[in-house]
Amino acid sequence: MSKVKFISSPTEIPAGQAFILVKHGEESGQTRNSLGLTITVARNQSKTISDLSFLANVHTAKEIAKRESISYIFALK
Repeated sequence: MSKVKFISSPTEIPAGQAFILVKHGEESGQTRNSLGLTITVARNQSKTISDLSFLANVHTAKEIAKRESISYIFALK
């Protein structure tokens, strides 16, 4: 099972390693790249809703990681 590591900067992601990144941004969405997936959670909501959305997307990242055999999940707050 993949564990979530909270990071303060994308530079903390190991080079060349497949990963899923969950982060806040202007708009919600998902972006695939050669090493994995970035899930962006919209920050333009109330803090409570934004935090709940963020946690829900971390859970989604865990499910995707399990399905795609990805060992690293990072949460950028």
